[in-house]
Amino acid sequence: MRRGVSVRLKAKPQGLTIVEFLIATAIAAFAMLGVASMFPAALRTVISGGEMTKATVLAQEMADIIRSEPFGILQTRYDTLDTRNVGGSCPLNETALPPPYDDYTKMKWKCDLLRTGAQDSGRGLPGGYGRVTVQCVDASGAAAACTSSLRRVTVTVQWGESGSKSVSMVTNVARTR
Repeated sequence: MRRGVSVRLKAKPQGLTIVEFLIATAIAAFAMLGVASMFPAALRTVISGGEMTKATVLAQEMADIIRSEPFGILQTRYDTLDTRNVGGSCPLNETALPPPYDDYTKMKWKCDLLRTGAQDSGRGLPGGYGRVTVQCVDASGAAAACTSSLRRVTVTVQWGESGSKSVSMVTNVARTR
């Protein structure tokens, strides 16, 4: 062994070479592209969820209106209601003399479904329309003569291309007296 002899090693240069830098950049870019591709899918999901919520609220609105009506007129006033067949133009002129109440509720629901610029305003549904059916049923839910004191009301809201999306709500309305 020799004493006093020191061995000096050459120090390695500090930093990245151009090849290392290019490889690191390529890996980072690949990872960012994967994350960026999730954003359009997430946006579509958020829009779809918003439309579903609007449709549910609009169906609930009409179901509430129907439940507040006198029992005796449900069948004649609301059965086979389709907002595509309701007259009147939107938006409603609520400062003028309003139409008769039953026509007003139908027209208001139609206008709520079709709010102008639905995609931009966040209101209404693109291509939205609603339908209502009122069936006479007995306590077991089977179809019955309309002398029974129970009605099954189905409210359906459809939107999208040719009504491709829909929400339905079924409620029972009973005669209370």
